[in-house]
Amino acid sequence: MTIPETAGFLARVRETPDDDGPRLIFADWLDGVGQRERGEFIRVQVALARLADTDPRRPDLLRAEAGLLGDHADAWAEPFRGLATGPVFRRGFVEEVKVTARQFLARPAELFAAGPIRHLHVLDAASHLTAVTLSPHLERLTGLTIYGQHLRDSLANALAESPYLTRLRVLHLGRNPIGDRGLDRLARAAGLAELEGLDLSETELGEPAGRTLAEADRFARLTRLELAGNALGPHAAALIAGSPHLQNLTHLGLSGNRLGGPRLTTGPDPTALLRTASVDLAGNGLGPAGLAAILGGVRTAGVRELDLSQNALGDEGAELLAASPVVLGLRGLRLAGNGITDDGVRAVAASPYFARLKTLDVTFNPLADAGGRALLDSTRLKSLTRLLYPSIGMGLRLRLALARRYHT
Repeated sequence: MTIPETAGFLARVRETPDDDGPRLIFADWLDGVGQRERGEFIRVQVALARLADTDPRRPDLLRAEAGLLGDHADAWAEPFRGLATGPVFRRGFVEEVKVTARQFLARPAELFAAGPIRHLHVLDAASHLTAVTLSPHLERLTGLTIYGQHLRDSLANALAESPYLTRLRVLHLGRNPIGDRGLDRLARAAGLAELEGLDLSETELGEPAGRTLAEADRFARLTRLELAGNALGPHAAALIAGSPHLQNLTHLGLSGNRLGGPRLTTGPDPTALLRTASVDLAGNGLGPAGLAAILGGVRTAGVRELDLSQNALGDEGAELLAASPVVLGLRGLRLAGNGITDDGVRAVAASPYFARLKTLDVTFNPLADAGGRALLDSTRLKSLTRLLYPSIGMGLRLRLALARRYHT
């Protein structure tokens, strides 16, 4: 292929990154100049981007994608050599890369000319943070990750003051000690009003963060909010979950946030934690009493995927779940590492409320053959197709039978 023609096609893709048309036109042209694998790869990834996760065509397309990437990824990512690392292909083109702040500031025009970059992972940003966030090249981005760089208020301030992040849809700031004051600065930033995904895991947020996020009308477009590994406590978590400004959330990550304990029942309604379609409550020391408070007297809830791993629920907690109409809508349930024995698993297997459950994780629980047999013989788990169970405790024959029934 000739360089001018390729550059022209690539320019059109960069100018209209949301439009599949220029990508598919380029794919057809590649076929005509002997680059059929590249053209096929673009079509495969475009097709995958359009399909639902449950579409039966996905497995074949995913195999085709993996084969093409395995054979050609290095060659197709060659334009980024020396400019960036970790290229991620989406809809046929590299759209996500890792780059040091120094690299980015030295050759930004070359980087964005090499492909339709939409998500940057900026590394070693500390001494160049202001220069990076004031680069007009960031206007192209819909995603930005600045992870694990021990940046405090300087990070929040630089992002809030940047005039070039108005197209951001995803912002990952995990493992930076931003704290409550930094969060308040981000929540008031007009330039971040289009965010749909925000990751603030392990950022030293405390209870004040609950009110800040609950009242953050600028974050009304958020669909995914990850807050794992902070110290929010039960009141803050319930405020966030019940906020009228966060009603578009489809995932709320609250693992490791000290939600357990008596304060769970003395503040905002904890049943709000089950409003969001996907909720991660792992590692919160909930215990049966905490779980009972969250389940409350609610008969229906919006939650479809629920992670309760590592909460010491025991058999009592498993029995509470099995007896609650709240779980009727669940499609996925994770109970790993909860000290659940055969009795608790029997309650789950016999519950009339798990008929729609598709995935169940009971790994790292002390189960024996009686529990495994209850799962194998259950007539209630009609939709279950994926079962994760302990690798020890149950006999080999029973484990093989479970694998056959639940395709694990």
